[in-house]
Amino acid sequence: MTPGRRVRLERLGVMAGVVLGALVLGLWHPGERGAFWQGIEGRLLDARFRVRGPLPAPQQVAIVAFDDAAIEHPATFPPSRTALGTVVSDAWQAGARVLALDVLLVDPRPDDPVLAAALGRGTAILGVAEAPSGAARVTLRQRGGPSLVTGPEPHSPLPALAPGPVLQEAADLAHVTVAHGPDGVLRRLRPVLSVAASNGLVTLPGLAVAAVSAQAGPTRVSIPTSGVGGRLEIGPRSVPLDLLGTVPLDYYGPAGSIPTYSAATVSQADLRGKIVFVGATATGFGDRHATPFDPTMPGVEVHATFAANLLTGRPLRRDGVAWGASVLLGLLAAVAGCAAAGLNGPLAAAAATAGVALATAAALQAAFSAGWWLDATTVSMCLALGAGAGAAAQRFQQRRRATNLARYQSPALVETLATDADALRDRPPQPAVVVFVDVVGFTPHAERSGPERTHAFLAAFTRQVERAADRCGGMIADFAGDGALVVFGVPEPGADDVEQALRFIEQLDAAVLASADWPGLGLRFSAHAGPVRLGVLGGARHRRVAVSGDVVNTASRLQESARARDASLALSGAFVAATPHARRWAEQRGLVRLAPQPLRGRAALEEVWVGALRQPAP
Repeated sequence: MTPGRRVRLERLGVMAGVVLGALVLGLWHPGERGAFWQGIEGRLLDARFRVRGPLPAPQQVAIVAFDDAAIEHPATFPPSRTALGTVVSDAWQAGARVLALDVLLVDPRPDDPVLAAALGRGTAILGVAEAPSGAARVTLRQRGGPSLVTGPEPHSPLPALAPGPVLQEAADLAHVTVAHGPDGVLRRLRPVLSVAASNGLVTLPGLAVAAVSAQAGPTRVSIPTSGVGGRLEIGPRSVPLDLLGTVPLDYYGPAGSIPTYSAATVSQADLRGKIVFVGATATGFGDRHATPFDPTMPGVEVHATFAANLLTGRPLRRDGVAWGASVLLGLLAAVAGCAAAGLNGPLAAAAATAGVALATAAALQAAFSAGWWLDATTVSMCLALGAGAGAAAQRFQQRRRATNLARYQSPALVETLATDADALRDRPPQPAVVVFVDVVGFTPHAERSGPERTHAFLAAFTRQVERAADRCGGMIADFAGDGALVVFGVPEPGADDVEQALRFIEQLDAAVLASADWPGLGLRFSAHAGPVRLGVLGGARHRRVAVSGDVVNTASRLQESARARDASLALSGAFVAATPHARRWAEQRGLVRLAPQPLRGRAALEEVWVGALRQPAP
């Protein structure tokens, strides 16, 4: 298998793993799994709201608010049923088509008939909320509500806080209960709610659902037996429920985005043909909720927003289809992130990964602007998975390439060269010991052996040189055919460089002698000590580390002195005189000290010690 094909197969394997991981993340759907992930997804959704900005609200919905102007004294809230009846009558007079009261009228009052008479002038809806589990069950006389609800039985329904019988006879009932997300932000509403009444289990539509149904037609809610998803149908309108059985809200902006009129001046408002929600917005009163645009939006505006979404057919979609779209976008983001982060070059990879992240964010934002709430948590995690895998694979390949290339360079210099391309520039000359090794009789051996066996022999020889050099701290500066140049004292000189060079000579000679595969050829060593220049030679793209100086040339020429005297070892006088140990070693081996003599190509005379590394057997 070629290296290129192996790299491609590895990349395909990484990509397949990324696709599988992204698919698992998509099916897990983290944005709906647990409070922590739901909180993250909620924040990401809020960010999309802020990027999109406010939208003009539909004019079919309006709010009549008991604001600061309508309530002069805090103790007067909630207003008397008579005062509330006056506001209701004024709203009918202003042309309201449907009135939905987000005001809990729980305790019966003597003036309930006054409010009931006002409510009975048109289609009115009163709010019902869940009560604590220990509260008494009241009777609910439901005149309207969903015409059909299918789905699993509710689990432990709670009692209800509801208006008295007189008011129930004058208006429909709908629930106003809301459930915040784990981070305290209100992003969804339940289209229906089942409560436990004295007359049995009663299913109530949401306040907005009941108001729109009064104008658009009967309501049908279908929820699968699994309790996941479903569909809300109001007349010709059909809205998919999300995976929690709720409807995500598409807020138009902060408080006041829905046209709002003060209850103090409602008689002057133009409410013709509108669904009107009545509730409290006065400072210190009324329920308020955190939303993506506003931390204290009045609850009445939340219900009005839901009604406006239903009328325009544009609540956010977060059903199974949106889930599938999230999975698809997550897969694309993971694959693109893996490819981008796996590019050669850190700058190119970083720029490409940033581009993929921006494109992914733009896709999420575009989907949101079109009314789709895709799971940004899933998509972001898929992108992170792909980018991380791509970067890790690229890092692995780079390390493998570096490791492979490092085999062609001395381990003593690998880290220095990998860290700084110009690490050896401007280095001053330094003392070092240079040893040349040559295989005696290699030429006729290669002639007899042929290319394959010759290659195998040279591979065995270079392995033995490498082992001995590594053990003795030498740097292999070059392999040239059957010869090797090993330098001691680089990159940093040491006090025992001469001794290490002698150990190298002994160990390499002993290693080839003990090798069963060695064909019986001898080795010839030559060594010299002195100043050398360690540096890099070559052009901009092809470079090699080199040791330069007369010491290298002299060590090479000493090979000729050994060859001329049929010796296996030639040491320069400078090498032998470098340390007392070197002189004792040379004398113990029986080396012969020659008078200073010329070496080929050199004008200066050089003292040479020659002899056999191994003494012949007696």
